[in-house]
Amino acid sequence: MAGPIIEADFIAEPQGKRLASGSYRRNRARIERLLKNDPRVEYYLVLSILEARKGYWHRAQAAVEEALKLEPQHADAMLLLAQICEAQNDLKEAASLYQACVRVHTRFAKAYREYARYLMSHTDTITLAQNLLFRCLELDPKDSIAHTLMAEIYLLRGKTGQALLHLELAAHYYRANPLYHQRKAKVFIEMKKYEEAARQLKLALRMDPKNKVIRSEFTEVLKATNTPRIFLFWKRWVI
Repeated sequence: MAGPIIEADFIAEPQGKRLASGSYRRNRARIERLLKNDPRVEYYLVLSILEARKGYWHRAQAAVEEALKLEPQHADAMLLLAQICEAQNDLKEAASLYQACVRVHTRFAKAYREYARYLMSHTDTITLAQNLLFRCLELDPKDSIAHTLMAEIYLLRGKTGQALLHLELAAHYYRANPLYHQRKAKVFIEMKKYEEAARQLKLALRMDPKNKVIRSEFTEVLKATNTPRIFLFWKRWVI
């Protein structure tokens, strides 16, 4: 099951350096030095995402909670805390936090998208999820991940034509993101188009080769395709 879509594109990364560059320990030490001299919300968010990418969820939560102490209604911090709680399977708290985020930040498109994705992943309230995605796309029609989620919903409702339309829109507004390819793969799996799903997951892994969730999903798709040719193609370009 695909989890929270935690993105770092909203952050002005410390000293102009990329969050993903260098080792985890070096990045963490650098951010902690910055926090010691200048405790800013943005730095705590960078630290939280760094910890989340390593799967250190308790550390990630502690960092984002420090950000919220500085600015209790910071939109990205509220959303990130909800995502971290979801990743730790604290679903009741996650739901409450998603609801609070969309209630306080009524024009925060990403919050509507992530709350919808949460509902699709953990509940059967598909109508509410669809309404949230409509609101997200009203605010940000170019959210490619939201279009892939909408495609999932239309497939569930048996409306393949509309699902394919949203896949086309997602491709049109494509922004390089491994999570976009992960969600798109899920749609193709639902359509039993396993080779296309494998291609999408291969692209995701090329962008984020250490992502264990995506790698696991790719392994499952390979089993479904039962075509060693795809594995060899993936091995050539990803491993």
